[in-house]
Amino acid sequence: MSRRSCTSTSERPWRAWCLSVLGAVVAALAGGGGGDVVLAPFPRDRPATRHPPAFYKLHHRFINPGIAKNASYNTVLIGSSIMESTRNDTIAGACGGPAVNLSMPAISASEIRALLGTVFLAHEPRRVVVVLDFNALAGAPDARQEDSGPLPSYLYDANVFDDLPYLLSGVVLRKSLSVLMNRRDEDFTTDANAPWYWADRVAFGRAEVLRGLDLHDLNARFRQPARTLPGMRASFERNILPLLGTHPHTQFDLVWPPSSMLVWLDFVQRKQLDVTFAFKRYMTQAVAALPNTRIVDLQGHDEITGNLDLYRDLYHFAPQVDAWIVARTCANLDGEDPRNVERYERDLRGKLAAWRPPVEGGVAWTR
Repeated sequence: MSRRSCTSTSERPWRAWCLSVLGAVVAALAGGGGGDVVLAPFPRDRPATRHPPAFYKLHHRFINPGIAKNASYNTVLIGSSIMESTRNDTIAGACGGPAVNLSMPAISASEIRALLGTVFLAHEPRRVVVVLDFNALAGAPDARQEDSGPLPSYLYDANVFDDLPYLLSGVVLRKSLSVLMNRRDEDFTTDANAPWYWADRVAFGRAEVLRGLDLHDLNARFRQPARTLPGMRASFERNILPLLGTHPHTQFDLVWPPSSMLVWLDFVQRKQLDVTFAFKRYMTQAVAALPNTRIVDLQGHDEITGNLDLYRDLYHFAPQVDAWIVARTCANLDGEDPRNVERYERDLRGKLAAWRPPVEGGVAWTR
């Protein structure tokens, strides 16, 4: 008895200390989590109401799932950074009804699947426009591009237990403190109509595209990965194709954007041209039986792709091209299917063979 009593007595200060530390930790976490809930630096469950929205330029992957859950829209636009400078009202004007742009830089096919899964948790949009990037289908089906930053998957589902990482996130807590202190410690916009717009911060034009560009190694700057037909098919069949059949009441437009002719010359240099066309042929067959799915092919419009004054670099075009893409898509133009895909291919191959990049500074061009 005396031994048990002694042990019990000696443990009391230790237990009291442990309980006090535990209480302090719980209080701190509760305070931080409570601040995150009240201040809502990212629109996880609801749009910001106590302060102007803050669309942090480096946090698309934290913010877009909240927009997908909380915004009101009939049309969704998803693409990579090439489509970020498309305003919501531009999409709405072309497609009808409210719209939202959920594009993200360096988006992968697996991230398109995650983002659309979040969209369909809260909405059944009338139309989904997915502007495809060949590089999004590179690598394994669940691969993501190295420079895309972390994907907080706990924000993309409806599991309430997954809210804990959000509430306890150091990133979210820092943003909550910035909101509370009215501190602008990271660049952001408050424009909900164009949360990811970047075209006003850069220059466009032929000189900009060709600046520092090695015409004989066009991939030197972006270092895009090689692709294989089996790999692209596997990624498409895992990440995009199942969604098309699961939501028969939504119109899906899968859009091939007007990549500059320099992109196609890069494909020639890296022996990626044939695999690219082979995948385009495959995709028309893969969706042919789906009445709610349409492929839009804008890659043969050389009035766009051959005019480098409309681009910032090989890949990124001016916002008027964004608007043109959306307008033609929602006007149901430029449809591609198994009956005409080879004609589209012949046309583009012919234009590519005839096109020459402009000569700058006396630099000669040879294929």
